[in-house]
Amino acid sequence: MLRWYYLRLWCVVELGFALCCCWVVLMNPVSCRSGGVSSSPQRVLSSSAVAVVSSFSAPSPSPSSSSEIQECPLDFAALDKFSYVAQQAGDEAISTTQRCLAMYDGLAILMSEYLKETSFFLVPAEMADACLQEYDTQLAKQGSTGVNFSEMCGFSASYIARGTDNCQHIQTLQDFLRPLSVSILGAVNNSCNGVLGSGNSRSILCPVCIKEMFSMTAALQLHANGSTTIGCFNYTTLYVGAFVQPSGPLDPSAAVCLWNILPEQVENVKNRNLMVVHLVTGAIVVVVLSMGAAVVIFFLYRRRSIAKQTAYVKQTTQMVGDSMRAAGDFAMVWYSLEEIKAATHNFATETFVGSGAYANVYRGCLEDGTDIAVKRFKNCTPAGDADFVREVEALASARHRNLVSLRGCCIETVGYGVQGHQRIIVCDFMENGSLHDFLFSSSNAHESSCTKPSLDWATRQKIAIDMARGIDYLHHGAQPQILHRDIKSSNVLLDSYFNARVADFGLAKFTPDGITHMTTRAAGTPGYIAPEYALYGQLTERSDVYSFGVVLLELISGRKALIPAVPADADAAGGGAGGFSLIADWAWSLVKAGNWVQVLDPRMNYESADLEDLERFVMVALLCAHPQVAYRPPTITSARRILEDGQQVPMLPDRPLPLTVNRQTIISAAAAASSVSGRGSSSSNLWSSSAAAEGFQSQATISSVGSSYMAR
Repeated sequence: MLRWYYLRLWCVVELGFALCCCWVVLMNPVSCRSGGVSSSPQRVLSSSAVAVVSSFSAPSPSPSSSSEIQECPLDFAALDKFSYVAQQAGDEAISTTQRCLAMYDGLAILMSEYLKETSFFLVPAEMADACLQEYDTQLAKQGSTGVNFSEMCGFSASYIARGTDNCQHIQTLQDFLRPLSVSILGAVNNSCNGVLGSGNSRSILCPVCIKEMFSMTAALQLHANGSTTIGCFNYTTLYVGAFVQPSGPLDPSAAVCLWNILPEQVENVKNRNLMVVHLVTGAIVVVVLSMGAAVVIFFLYRRRSIAKQTAYVKQTTQMVGDSMRAAGDFAMVWYSLEEIKAATHNFATETFVGSGAYANVYRGCLEDGTDIAVKRFKNCTPAGDADFVREVEALASARHRNLVSLRGCCIETVGYGVQGHQRIIVCDFMENGSLHDFLFSSSNAHESSCTKPSLDWATRQKIAIDMARGIDYLHHGAQPQILHRDIKSSNVLLDSYFNARVADFGLAKFTPDGITHMTTRAAGTPGYIAPEYALYGQLTERSDVYSFGVVLLELISGRKALIPAVPADADAAGGGAGGFSLIADWAWSLVKAGNWVQVLDPRMNYESADLEDLERFVMVALLCAHPQVAYRPPTITSARRILEDGQQVPMLPDRPLPLTVNRQTIISAAAAASSVSGRGSSSSNLWSSSAAAEGFQSQATISSVGSSYMAR
């Protein structure tokens, strides 16, 4: 009887759903066909759209003069199926940048279709002006009246005129294919020859396709056939839309991935609102009917949850597999959870090494006797999967002797619930632990002896150069560029020969080619974060340079990044009693007073070392950790060359006063405002023509706020 009761109850629920759906369709058929998509959706700026702006904004020669403007060969009628372009172009409620990006994307689709038909990337020079005029006319037909693409966005006809050098003098399809290898073409064809989007969303194949397109762009930029490479990614996008996508660039699934252009939108706001009313009413009816089926839903809930969690595992495994294939010849080992438990004695306490924000680290030993480091992620949910995949992708794509190398990973689901998800990364074990362990293994490493032996100057010099080489590879050797965002002494590991390796890529950011900076939510460890990144979220290469400078000061001085401000150090370090001061402010106060030797760790054996080398390392550390971004070395490569080759250190500019200074410190700083300490050239700063000798008054900028903010 109970079974028949549940069956009849389920039939009632199904009948209620069917009646509600029929009611919504009959009451508002137009809205239902539209799918309920807003006529002005929030535009998401894709990497491909940015590439379009970059390539079309590149300086180009003017088109050849012609006595009369000929008819444009582009098929502007194709934009009728993409009313999203005209809607965005005429929407005055959004920024001009968003409007211009929409118009750039619409023109890119037409150029890709033209490439498919003619094998030319650009239109004849004498037709370029006509194309822009007809483009404005087409937008006006679709409702964007009064929009002038050239005037609003600064777009010249020369940018699409044949003969313009946007990328390595490429004009035709043959020019494009000539420098590309069979393997690169095959990888793009395999990744992008499929459904890249559905409706207003991208498919899981889209990010894989975009990643392979970056690899193809890098191959084009390495082909030394011309002086301009900024438009190569745009050419790659046009090629994929024209010749790799089976249905061509006009297919909505290709447009939503390659150019972030959504399909045709609903323009009738009244119908849209009416549809919402009917949907809400239908939802209320469904909820009322569903209350009677609570028992059935309870029994189905557990089975659905298990299936959903299993899907998370499958999706993460696929994403990791895609990252491995993109890494090339790297062969990753897939470990089972039983192997990991056996290696770590079921994650025993005695194998625990350390803990971070996202994972715990254990020491393990495989059956063949190999020591491994096991990083077990804590947040084993879809959000945790993102951190896990990002670190696996960074470790797989960055292979360098001064970076921690990836051996494999483990992805499994055991039992039921979130605790059953296991996301584990397996890396080589570093016998000497982290740099933080050697410098601060006791409660007060600077005052008392550490539990580990002190590092001599030769070893510290080697560690500093190894750190710089590892970061340099992330910035300029990896493709795409990787910004670490969390460089600190605990993320610098030492092997048995004290070779330093940069580790922990859980916060790493990938930056596409041509992107010099980005704005994102600040992340990292207080004391190591650059002020402009902490305050405004502005992330650049120099943000990692700042963190490197702080770690270098820790390595040289044996002090932590945040120094407790005691009364004896209050005047020297500029900190208030009971607070903290930055190690860079403390070191600068000594260097400015001519006592740079006091910055050195007294436990370090440097009597036989070259004092010029010691002083150069101190000055480079202060220069890298300067609170004002303009005064830092432009790249980590510049700092590395000074450390390795003994190049001359540029003049050190003065630092802004921290907000926690006392009255005596302000008086002393004002009296010495015109003096600038430091070694190097007295004539100019290598990186800033206006940075060498600014006074105390001009130094009271927002950078001091950031410096003091991170010290609190």
